Amino acid sequence: MIIVEGIGHVNIPVTQLDASIEFYREIFDFEVETKKDAEAILSLDAFKIRLVKSTITPDQTLAALSFVMDVDDFTEAITELEEKNVKIVRGPEGTDSGESLTFTDPNQNLIEIYYEN
Repeated sequence: MIIVEGIGHVNIPVTQLDASIEFYREIFDFEVETKKDAEAILSLDAFKIRLVKSTITPDQTLAALSFVMDVDDFTEAITELEEKNVKIVRGPEGTDSGESLTFTDPNQNLIEIYYEN
């Protein structure tokens, strides 16, 4: 068995690096740790994502990231996404244990926010 002590980062393929950096900073308050020509590492507390320039089209069936929220923050997040004209793909919709909403980043990667009852 391989013993994992944590997750280093999650890679997200992007075609528009600068637009993606701005999106994750503006929507989720990620901070830029490093930026190069073809990649950037962004952090949110201990969680890190690596935006990597790519020509790969994202999988449109699974969310690249899924963020857990409380119900009040979930409601406020929906309002903020609508105000910023972020493309909402699905929801808000009820789940077995709460409610979720799926939207896209500038590269059409799916992002989910949800709360649990």
